[in-house]
Amino acid sequence: MKGSFRWRLGKFLSWLLMRFLWGIRVIGDDDVPPPPVIVAANHSSYMDPPLIMALWPREIYFIAHGGLFVNPLFGAFLKFFHALPLPGAYRKAYHLLGRGKDIAIFPEGGRNRLPEVKLGTFRMSKRTGAPVVVFRIHNNDGKPPLKWIRWFILRDLYMEKVGILRPEDYEDEVSMAKAFRSLMYGRKIT
Repeated sequence: MKGSFRWRLGKFLSWLLMRFLWGIRVIGDDDVPPPPVIVAANHSSYMDPPLIMALWPREIYFIAHGGLFVNPLFGAFLKFFHALPLPGAYRKAYHLLGRGKDIAIFPEGGRNRLPEVKLGTFRMSKRTGAPVVVFRIHNNDGKPPLKWIRWFILRDLYMEKVGILRPEDYEDEVSMAKAFRSLMYGRKIT
């Protein structure tokens, strides 16, 4: 397994917790484009980044809400495991993509019930040429500890690759965002 020590440690701990305790799995992880790649997924829980870290085959960096870094200890913990705080995360993400690293973003901008797709992910894809691999995370809603018990018993937490958006196939970031919504929610968005 290639990557920095801290990424390998985070991946191992995430994988250990999620695989053995909750039986996580990924569907459709074949045909992962070579780096750099932008991973985009729905976001309904704090468990989404560790889930992606556990299942993504390469070292990955996460764009995270700046409010998560207010507590210095928690902020240091997040940074240790490759979280990039907003604002300023996009500048660092462009740099990392330029060096061939993968980035994970939640285009809905946070944990949402009624998602609004923000354009930053797709603007970054158009400017860098990095494809966007779209994942839908299933059965990650609900409140802890009930959802953790459900995962342990039903083993129904999983991540499904629903498509790849290649920037050259779209006129602009708005059309990419519409395609993302269509893939994510299974219907055309006009």
